[in-house]
Amino acid sequence: MLQVLLLSAAPLRAADNEAVAAALQSLFQSGTVDTGSAAANAEIDKVRGVFEIRAYKPIWTRDNGPKSKARALLGELKISAVHGLSPRFYHVDEIEALMGATDPAELARLDMLLSGAIAEFGHDLANGRIGPDAAPDENAVPPVDIDPAQFIAGAEEADDLQDFAGTLLTADFRYVRLIAKLAEFSRIQASGQWPRIDAAGAPIGPGESDPRLKDIRMLLALTDDLPFAAVGGGEKHDATSVAAVRTYQERHGLDPTGAIDAPTLAEMSVPIEDRIRQIKINLERRRWQNRDLGADNVYVNLADNSVKLVHGGKSGRFVAVTNSDQLASLPTFFGSITGVRTVPGASPQIVLVVDSPFIEQMGGDASASTLAITDAALLAGDLLSARAGSDATTDVLLASETPQTVAFDPPVPLFVTYVTAWANRDGSVHFRRDEHGRDARLAKLLELD
Repeated sequence: MLQVLLLSAAPLRAADNEAVAAALQSLFQSGTVDTGSAAANAEIDKVRGVFEIRAYKPIWTRDNGPKSKARALLGELKISAVHGLSPRFYHVDEIEALMGATDPAELARLDMLLSGAIAEFGHDLANGRIGPDAAPDENAVPPVDIDPAQFIAGAEEADDLQDFAGTLLTADFRYVRLIAKLAEFSRIQASGQWPRIDAAGAPIGPGESDPRLKDIRMLLALTDDLPFAAVGGGEKHDATSVAAVRTYQERHGLDPTGAIDAPTLAEMSVPIEDRIRQIKINLERRRWQNRDLGADNVYVNLADNSVKLVHGGKSGRFVAVTNSDQLASLPTFFGSITGVRTVPGASPQIVLVVDSPFIEQMGGDASASTLAITDAALLAGDLLSARAGSDATTDVLLASETPQTVAFDPPVPLFVTYVTAWANRDGSVHFRRDEHGRDARLAKLLELD
C-alpha cells in the first residue's frame, strides 16, 4: 500500500510547479514582467534566461505556495536595516502580503519580486544604494560590474541564504566594524540608557563639580570611554572622568583637554538616534569603497581634514588638508598619484601630481583643483623613498633651478572620501561634525529621515 502511495505521489510532485511556471512564462512573453528592481529590470533578458533554462520553473514558489527559501530570503530582507538599508527598497511589504498566496498569477508575481529583491540587495551591498547616476556630487566611484541574473541564479543554488548574502558584503573590514557599531548603538537605544546632556550649560573644568556629571559619566561608560564601575563617581570632574573625556574628545576630533567645554558639550548632547543615522550614512559611503586599495595608497578623508599614507599595508604619515572649504562639493572618487614635480622660485615647492577628473595635484597653493596640505614635502619624500631611487630626494629636487618631475611606476592609488563616522581596530567609534551638510543630503537619498 505504501509503494502505491509513493508511486502515485511522484507525478504530483513532478507537476507541482506547472501552473506557476505557465504564469511566469506568460509574464515574460507579455513584456510586462517587473521584478521590482531597477538593476534586474535593466537586464531583464538575462533574468529571463535564468528562468528559460529551467523551463520557467519557479525559484521561490510552488503551485501550493512559497518555498522555505522564500521565507528565508524575506527574513534577510526584513533585517537589511543592519546595513543601514531600508526594507522598503526591496518591496518587503508586498512580498510579505503574498506569502500566503496560492493563485498562480500571485505566486508568479512573488517569484519575480523575490528574484528582483536579491538582485537589488546584492547590487546595493556591492556598490552602495546611491550611485553616481543618482548623486554625482556625492559619489563618483564607477560601480562594480555585476550581473543581476548571477545573483538570482546564485541564490537559487545556495543551500544557506544567509551565507550567500554574506558573500555579497564588501570585503572592507572597516565596513564590518561599522556594522557592529550600528548594532551596538541600536541596543543602547533600545535600553533607554542614553542620557540627555544640556549643550547650553556652563563648561565644566577639571576638579569642578556639576550635577550633569552623573549623566555625563553614564554617556562616557556607554561609549566605552569610562569604566562602568566609575559611573557612580559623583558630581566632581575628577581624574578618572577627565581621562575619559580626553578619550571622548579624541574620538570626536576635538582638542583633548579633558575640560567639558562648549564643543564637547555639543557633541555629548547629540541624541543617540542621530548617531545611529550618522553610522547608517557612513555605511553607505563604505559600500562605495568596495575594492582593494592595495598595500600602498593615499587615503583622504575631507570630513576629518586628513591625508593618510599607507605603505606595505600599514598606516604611515598623516598630514592635514588646509582648504576643505574649497572642496566642499568634491565627491568620493578613486584616482592615482602619478608622481611628484617641483615648482622652482624664491620658496620652491614640491607637489604630488594627481590623475583624476576632480583635482590636479596635492600640495601647493590652495584652489578648487588643488588639495592643499601641510607638509607636502614630507609626504612627497615618503613616496619618493618608496617608489624612486635614492638619488631622487626632495632636497635634490628642490635644489634644482628648473622644474623637476619624478614619475611613479606604477602610480599610487588615491581614494578621496568624506566620512563622518568610522570604527577602528580597537573597537573605538569616531565621529566628526558634518561641516558641509553632506550627511543631510545623503540621508534624504537613503530615505533615513
